[in-house]
Amino acid sequence: MKLKTVIIGGSNTVMLPGYLPSLLSTMARRGIEFDVVADLAVGGTTSAFGLYQLKIYDQLADCDLLLIEYALNDAFVYGDERRPFRHWARFYEGIIRYALEQNPNLRIATLVFGARNGSFLNAVPSIDAGINYISQCYGTICVDVSRNLMQRLGRDVVGHPSFYSDQGHYARPVATTIVANLIADELEPALQRPVKAAALPPPIDPEHFAGARALDGVQLSKRLGRVPVEYSNRRFSISALDLGSDRLRFEVDKGQLLAMAYVCEPRIPPLDIRLGNDLHRAALLKGGVRDGTYKFLVSMLSFEFLYGTTLLDPPATLALTLGGGSAGGEHKLHVPKDSIRHETLPAEPALPISGILFTGNLKVCAIEKATDSEKPAPDLPTPPVKLEPVTASN
Repeated sequence: MKLKTVIIGGSNTVMLPGYLPSLLSTMARRGIEFDVVADLAVGGTTSAFGLYQLKIYDQLADCDLLLIEYALNDAFVYGDERRPFRHWARFYEGIIRYALEQNPNLRIATLVFGARNGSFLNAVPSIDAGINYISQCYGTICVDVSRNLMQRLGRDVVGHPSFYSDQGHYARPVATTIVANLIADELEPALQRPVKAAALPPPIDPEHFAGARALDGVQLSKRLGRVPVEYSNRRFSISALDLGSDRLRFEVDKGQLLAMAYVCEPRIPPLDIRLGNDLHRAALLKGGVRDGTYKFLVSMLSFEFLYGTTLLDPPATLALTLGGGSAGGEHKLHVPKDSIRHETLPAEPALPISGILFTGNLKVCAIEKATDSEKPAPDLPTPPVKLEPVTASN
């Protein structure tokens, strides 16, 4: 059996050596070949980015299997609180529902990994339970690795620090090989069963994000009359709209700006978001780029931190502006766990936006030219900030 496979996920799926190469070889020995036609996994991303990736990938109708691995990253970001959890569920149901709309015969398998010292060791984790629930409702495959590891190996083994290389990754090569074999044990019988295409069930949450819209860097650049900038390495070839010192005015009716894909390069500034009377600042810089380990990294910023108590109830109209951080003005700081706070503002900023994901009716998406007073001075320290709770991502 040969299955044309699309993969979306985070750094566990990206890392080499990791579980994925072992899984591919193990499944091939068992007579099921995963022909990976698109590996869309990107480290440090969540289901929000997975939905974006599927929206800009136009060949799902020709594929046989979608493999999803975001549970661990999603748990870092959304946790167990009711409002963020329901927002997450709209992403995950959106992925499942959108994929099946594009291809009713598509097999979908979601892998549930756990962090070192993760909540699954002592309690029922919300994200894991949500994935199991939604997967069962839609008849898709869920491989709950964390639960199976606990059942087969016991708490002492799975909870031991040596089973992990760090907070968010299994140790290589022993633990990752164990994980790959466990996944194969679950996938082999599930994939051998014939596909039974059926009408989509009624949605669990009517406000799911299956209908969200995505604009990639080429589409944004064309819409705004800019020439896209290109970034490439052995893994990625990315087109992006470079805002530089300018600003992007964005307005939708009955919707939200959900996430922004971007390229983190050394000249990237923090992102300032003006929403009503509030100015939010999000740290975009990654330590590996600052230190010179990477020339650039493909990254994602999700915007839950903007909305507070209105997260689940978008206003009639949402209007905001996005741009590189500039001097002056008090702001609320948001630092994702895998980002670092900017100590200075770059003199010649580069802000490459490679895509946006949003809901609602898009009314305005336009460039506002920066005035000289808004452009950052060389090596200008960042001004005082109001701190908000840190959001984590892996």
